[in-house]
Order: sequence, then structure tokens, then C-alpha cells
Amino acid sequence: MLPRGLVRLGLDTLDHCGSEIHEALSFYTSPQTLPSIIHCTQGKDRTGLICALVLMILGIPRAAIEHDYFLTDAELMPSRPQMLIEIHEIGLTDEWAGTAKDMILSIESHINDNYGGLDNYLDSIGFDQQQRTKVRETLLF
Repeated sequence: MLPRGLVRLGLDTLDHCGSEIHEALSFYTSPQTLPSIIHCTQGKDRTGLICALVLMILGIPRAAIEHDYFLTDAELMPSRPQMLIEIHEIGLTDEWAGTAKDMILSIESHINDNYGGLDNYLDSIGFDQQQRTKVRETLLF
């Protein structure tokens, strides 16, 4: 993991975890599943990716998505000392304890460069236009 870095881990997730991403996004297609809590160990990498994709589906500007993603750092501060111990034990560096400054831009660029845009990426993982419309209807109206 260390040589690939935090951003590359996120991009690898996009490329190789389509069924899991599809499953996570599917929770937002129905009001019956809301409210929901989405989390992972630190709540910034896998969680950040799914939240970013949901916000992209909703048409939220990248600057707002980045702002939301970076709010995670302040929330992680109370657990940072323990988190650093844990990541050092598995051979990772301090950078893995926070958000990656270019994560959201990298996700957006990767999707555009490798899939031709968000809709094409989502289609490639089986999350079709009808499901995207349901996400918008569920979360925006």
C-alpha cells in the first residue's frame, strides 16, 4: 500500500471494487434506507470515496465536495494519536492518518480520463441512469 499511496488506493478502489461501490450507492436509491450512516475504519478513504461519488451524482461542485472531504481531518484529531500507532504498526506513514489533498480532484480526473465521465463510470459498474435518478430524487427532493 505504501508505494501506491493514499490517492492510488482510492483510484484502485474505483477500478477494482465496482460491485461494492454499486452496492453502497444503491442504499441511496430509496427513502426507506434513509437516514443512513456510512463509515469505515477512519471514515475518510472508503467512506470519502462513496460520499464523493454520491455528491458527484447529485451534481455538487468539486470545490464543495473537497470542502466536505477535508472536514474529516478535524474530526479525526481526537483519535489521531492512536491512529498513528496503528498505521505505524503496519508500516504506513503519517500521511495515511489524514485526507489526501488531491483525492477528490484525482477521483474526478481518473473517472473522466479512464471512463469518459461519471455516467460512463457508473454504467460500467452497473449503476444505471435510472438508479442515478433515484439517488437524486431520494436526496434532493
